[in-house]
Amino acid sequence: MQNQTIEDLYRDRSRIIFRYLLKIGCSKENAEDIVQTAFFKAFEHMIHLNTDNPSAWLFKVSINQYHDLCRKQKRYPHVQIDENFLENMCRMDEDGEHLMLRKEHKSEVEFVLNQLTPAQSNMLILKYELGLSYEEISVLLHMKVDTIRTTLYRSRNTFKQKWSEFLERQS
Repeated sequence: MQNQTIEDLYRDRSRIIFRYLLKIGCSKENAEDIVQTAFFKAFEHMIHLNTDNPSAWLFKVSINQYHDLCRKQKRYPHVQIDENFLENMCRMDEDGEHLMLRKEHKSEVEFVLNQLTPAQSNMLILKYELGLSYEEISVLLHMKVDTIRTTLYRSRNTFKQKWSEFLERQS
């Protein structure tokens, strides 16, 4: 990774960071500004030469800028998902009708995701919404792959539990 240029980082990571910011509730314009600022800071500080994992650095800077923006606007982010999230997360042996019913409950799923901790919902979004592998998430967050697997396992179980509770309240 030491030989990666800012241009390589931008080409490889800007789209992932941008999409992630959108999924955690950032507007398109703010996400573009945050990505641009993060890469400007990377260029300014020459992080591709000074940092072991520049992708993780960019990801952290972008997330921190988003949280700063939220604090300034005194609003809290709400998770937004698209229809592929449920399909990717629930790739069990479900019939098509059951899967279509789940897709229709997008707002309910967002409600349940917002009940999880930010770390749990972020992990689920990175894995199932953005389709990143354990290794890619590991590189982005600068964490061990085993830690990613464990956190995702716990996040899935918590989501399933909260989802079951939500469905029980609905009936």
